[in-house]
Amino acid sequence: MAFALFSGLVSFALYFLLQTLKGSVVEDTFPEIMQPSFFSTIYIYIHMSFVLNTAYFIINYDYLFFSEIRKNSWYLLVHMNYNPAMMFFAKFFALVYSVLWTYSVGFAFVVLLTAFLRYTFVVAYIPSLYFAGIIDLFLISLITMMISLYSGTVTYARYMIFSSAAFIPALKQISGFYKILANRVTMQNVMNLFDSGRSVFVPFAVFFIILSFLACSVRARSTARYFSSQEDDMPLPEDVSLLRINLKTGRLEPAVKGRKEAGINKTLNMTVSVLLIILICALLMFNLLVILINATTPGSEVAILGAIPYIFRSETMKPEIMPNDLAYFKKVDADYDIDKGQIIIFRQDNTIFVERVIDDMEDYLVVDIDYYPSVHQTGSMRKTIKRELVIGVFTGRNRWLGALILFANTIFGRVLFLFIPAVLLFYHRQLRGLYMRSRRTRQKVSS
Repeated sequence: MAFALFSGLVSFALYFLLQTLKGSVVEDTFPEIMQPSFFSTIYIYIHMSFVLNTAYFIINYDYLFFSEIRKNSWYLLVHMNYNPAMMFFAKFFALVYSVLWTYSVGFAFVVLLTAFLRYTFVVAYIPSLYFAGIIDLFLISLITMMISLYSGTVTYARYMIFSSAAFIPALKQISGFYKILANRVTMQNVMNLFDSGRSVFVPFAVFFIILSFLACSVRARSTARYFSSQEDDMPLPEDVSLLRINLKTGRLEPAVKGRKEAGINKTLNMTVSVLLIILICALLMFNLLVILINATTPGSEVAILGAIPYIFRSETMKPEIMPNDLAYFKKVDADYDIDKGQIIIFRQDNTIFVERVIDDMEDYLVVDIDYYPSVHQTGSMRKTIKRELVIGVFTGRNRWLGALILFANTIFGRVLFLFIPAVLLFYHRQLRGLYMRSRRTRQKVSS
């Protein structure tokens, strides 16, 4: 129940956070998550539920899935005439029930919270959104079950779960399923999800879920009868060699291979640690860039490698420069040759302006904006400025960086890009040690 309510609250908070990006490229590219409707809040929830459940599966992998077979937890039970197939079904349905319960409660909670916003409630697309989310969760659950039965180590398994979770959205994009999911009209008929003419994702997912279930039941029943030693260094007679079952291949192999797998795990962990440090440093550098861009004020324009980055807040230069775009201007001096038709940034009366040059009169430039709202007469903003006021010439823009900087200026963005990376950078070893001690404690309690 707590996990379900947490998923709903996180999704609802993310919806309000995204509202701060209105007018940016995010709203143009993903209008389905920015609309004032139940559709947007639920659409965000089904994706956040998938992400949070995947994280929950990875963290609690040993407890939730079938790695316990590899730890011989079923061996004695099988020899005491417990049916491994029945044990598999019991654990499978317990997991399915848990996933279905938390998802449904969180789904209902998001609907309840959205009702307080007094949006128009459209019943037609609610079942489609519900089934779209539950199919994703069932799919990742069955994939994780298969991984737990075939993977030799916990480390491998967690990397494979993460890779599978990343592959599912990619498959939905390639198969065109997101075009169905993001369309409020199409989603008003739940059968459109299963229409293979529109997308093969749901038929494929259903087929794979059934196939995975059958494969897991057979594998669990056969693997549960094996006993694998956890000690590679136990004393053995000279004429005896220790073998183990490789859960990935099903073959017998020397037990010393476990040491090689441990070495590979160490390499993978080191690689992940290096990538994490690179990511942390990149986030900190990005936050520094945001601070520099925000420091661009009249009289103190920041130039980076000869370019002035500037967050454009107005609609006056649509469509060449959209609101909240990050525009780049080449820094120029008074002798720079400015041509008619170029967009310039200049400072006048202690105010920054971005306008287009429409005429050149030696020491003076005639400038005007590109877009006039309907309440203003075209040409009413035209003016003549001195050439020496020009500080830069427009060279390009980046809409996504603009949206990212807009997000970074929110409270949550500051925490994500500055506070969290700083804590991880300086205390990641201590946090890892704390996690490992907590994990060992849980293992002792469970044993």
